[in-house]
Amino acid sequence: MFMGGKGSGNKMVAKNQAWKKSPVIGDNGITATKEEISKITAHALEIALWDEIDTKDPEQLRDRTLKYLQYCIDNNIKPGNLGLYNAWGLTKGEVSNIQRREPSSARTGVIKKSRQIMSQIREQLMSDGKINPVTGIFWQKNWDGLKDQQEVVIEPRRQVEADQTPEQVQRMLEQDIPIDMEELENGG
Repeated sequence: MFMGGKGSGNKMVAKNQAWKKSPVIGDNGITATKEEISKITAHALEIALWDEIDTKDPEQLRDRTLKYLQYCIDNNIKPGNLGLYNAWGLTKGEVSNIQRREPSSARTGVIKKSRQIMSQIREQLMSDGKINPVTGIFWQKNWDGLKDQQEVVIEPRRQVEADQTPEQVQRMLEQDIPIDMEELENGG
């Protein structure tokens, strides 16, 4: 490995280039060609130019969802939440606001069902190995409400009785609290 300051002419060259095989930072066919970018842009633009719908009408949202999914099937493109919102003529923030303000409305029901379909598609792509697991987990956390969660259950070994004196409770707690012997030995 060569190192040098700015302008020294030396370039840092890593001997071990294992990072290139990383599914996160390496180049594993994840980069899009100019043609692919053009295709994606053309589809997004075409969808954005569809006639507006009344987004307050659940039936129109449902029909637009079906039209979007059929468009994805016909054009061999992966559907996504933002593409669906584009088809509805809404932003991600607007969709979130609708769900928050109208949790029990028919409109929110259509939105939830549509998002569930998107979630199922992502899950299937992950199961089939078509999405990098890191990307899939990221999407599931951001779009599908999944969380990393640990549950800690604390169960008391003894109940503190209401009729005990504060001194009795203190003695009981002192007996139950583990003592860090290393800290005691070091004067702590």
